[in-house]
Amino acid sequence: MTGNITQCDDKLKFKVDINQNIKVFTEDEIRRITSNFSIPIGQGGFGEVYRGILDDDYDLVAVKRYISKDLRKEFMEEVSIHSQMSHKNVVELIGYCIGESTLMIVTKYISKGNLDDILHSSEIPIPLDVRLGIAIGCAEALSYMHSMHLSSDSLVCHGDIKPANILLDGSLTAKLSDFGVSRLLSGGVTQYTVHIKGSIAYMDPIYFHEGCLTPRSDVYSFGIVLLELIARKRVRKGDINLIGSFNKACANGKGREIFDAAIANENNMKILKEMKKLATECLTLDSHKRPQMNFVAKRLRILKKELKDIHEKYSEPILASHHSWRKNYKQDITVPSYNSRMQLKKSLGIFKRNRSNSKILSEPGSVRIFTQEELNDITNYPYLLSGGTSGKVYKGTLEDNTVVAVRIFSEVLEGFEGAFINGGMILSQIVHKNIIKLLGYCLDADCPAFLYEYAAKGSLSDILDGHEDFPLHLRVKIAVQTAEALEYLHSSATGIIRHGYVVPSKILLDDNFTPKLTGFSWAQRVIKESNITASEDVICSQLPSSGFNNDPTHGQSALLRLKTDVYQFGVLLLTLISRKNFIFYADHDHLISQFVTAHKADNRGRAFFDDDIAGHAEDIALLEEIGRLSLKCVLEIDQRPTMKEVAEHLRKLRISWKNCSAKGATLLSEIVAESHIADADC
Repeated sequence: MTGNITQCDDKLKFKVDINQNIKVFTEDEIRRITSNFSIPIGQGGFGEVYRGILDDDYDLVAVKRYISKDLRKEFMEEVSIHSQMSHKNVVELIGYCIGESTLMIVTKYISKGNLDDILHSSEIPIPLDVRLGIAIGCAEALSYMHSMHLSSDSLVCHGDIKPANILLDGSLTAKLSDFGVSRLLSGGVTQYTVHIKGSIAYMDPIYFHEGCLTPRSDVYSFGIVLLELIARKRVRKGDINLIGSFNKACANGKGREIFDAAIANENNMKILKEMKKLATECLTLDSHKRPQMNFVAKRLRILKKELKDIHEKYSEPILASHHSWRKNYKQDITVPSYNSRMQLKKSLGIFKRNRSNSKILSEPGSVRIFTQEELNDITNYPYLLSGGTSGKVYKGTLEDNTVVAVRIFSEVLEGFEGAFINGGMILSQIVHKNIIKLLGYCLDADCPAFLYEYAAKGSLSDILDGHEDFPLHLRVKIAVQTAEALEYLHSSATGIIRHGYVVPSKILLDDNFTPKLTGFSWAQRVIKESNITASEDVICSQLPSSGFNNDPTHGQSALLRLKTDVYQFGVLLLTLISRKNFIFYADHDHLISQFVTAHKADNRGRAFFDDDIAGHAEDIALLEEIGRLSLKCVLEIDQRPTMKEVAEHLRKLRISWKNCSAKGATLLSEIVAESHIADADC
């Protein structure tokens, strides 16, 4: 990381708080997560990277361990900057550790490794459209960083853009990583340093010679990455310099020779030449003539669309749909009728007016506005994932290879148009790992739509109805993390939110069975210190009563109705321990009565449990405690626990259960005895 940076204006002070969702790990926890650093997956000048598994959630992570322990201040600046960023093309920061002997950063594990290895150390064929997608993803991440998104007057320079710092996920979507050289530029003011750090081969000559760091420094480095993508050659290999070879070939009228032969065919030549031209502009030594990254990203998106138009058969999406979601029949996307469009205008107007009040929507690049034409391109070969009364969900692919779910409003029943927009408006202001991410929206009157992250395993309802193995540890993970999502909603700094529709079909699951809460159409923002806007209040008051809510507390005050989520979550717990699914809440009384009957028979509820997960004494003990907790959740409203209490109790149960295999099932009863939630009479 660059050291001793001073800003041009001494009045500007560096100060960025670490996001409260970032976890602080102990050294013992890191050793346990990495199995004592047993699986190395990468290394660099800073140290080594290891693969690990989070103990509680079984999520794969990457742990970067630094060699030097004397850069704690600089290390915390890196963590501070990284923790403030939330973008689909930036690798997710999970936590960090400052130990006695080392510094470590924990991030989400990205399955395909880095671009440098894929380009230069493998024979994997990479079509031009995929390479363009990788370039677009990196450009969009930099555009986001270069926009003043962290505060009203700050932006971020990465400072070390190179293929090794561009990670690729399962769909070959770029995830920018390694912010050890990054700097926060308050007010966009240039910074200078006398200690230059970074990769010389990719470094802006102005930064190298003068120590002057600006967003255009990243543009130069990106230009080299773009060259490597079209040439599939390293920028430096021995005495050969790719930039020099490139300039020489162009001067001799042999620019085509620079292109990778695997993609240098006649159909691609126009696009390759435009990419070469764009790289040249990024690499100009006059930094003021370099394009800004938002302009670079826009040009790359246009090129990808042109490439698609050139080829009659465009490549199929890289990531195949999960079989339980696949409905491989093509159909036209339903467009609302004229009356429907008129009914939507009022709700759309409210959404547009409230964009300025959203902390997320006001940050450039974090939630994208799509045009109707772009939406059509994204869902060019529509796979219907799900359908409902108010809209349908299709699978699509963005220009950067990101697979998305596109929910398009299609039909109108009374009140549904407001609910559709309400869900998007509330979700746009939420960032949580267990709540589905809103990536963009299209508010064209003919076809309003929202675009979300894609969940490859489908919904919890799909899993419950299927025949695949569904082990207890995954069910516990889903229970705990869904509870944490609701706990977050009920304590959100942006205003307490009641979800209102916690059912298995509204809990989506990613590749690692991480739950993503969706279905926010019936959500309501509860007034907290009068911080709710008048427009939002109007929407909430106009929302129809959900016909799926059989909770007797429905209709009471907004704060009390938070306990509706607790009630619904209690029913959800019953589905997880029994694998008995339900569609509407009109069916859930029968599910509750089944468990109550089984519980009264033996004071345990053993007959209700799914036999597939009730094979060991410690597992049965856990299921009993979850069953008792579910009964607490469906009690009269004044006796129900809060979601914070429920989440904390589930976390304790999970820790105790994990220790039970070695120490016996009595630990569960001990942990329950300590909790006031369990003291009430079932």
